[in-house]
Amino acid sequence: MVKAFRNTVMALTFVGVAGCNMFWDFMNDYLVCGLALAASVTAGLCVERVFIERSRREMIRLHGADWHSAENRRLDS
Repeated sequence: MVKAFRNTVMALTFVGVAGCNMFWDFMNDYLVCGLALAASVTAGLCVERVFIERSRREMIRLHGADWHSAENRRLDS
């Protein structure tokens, strides 16, 4: 589900940035395509980061601040 949501955000960002150039013709089409691609990748990374932070907060809420310390102890021994 996260992957589908991220891809949707990336596609909408690309269409939004490229569409603005199509309507107002700000700059060269190749440059705008690169800019739209960079913006969509950045938006996708931000969406992934939000989901990761959300799941991390949920794990801390459920298991306390040291929820990953048991894994560290197992690896050390």
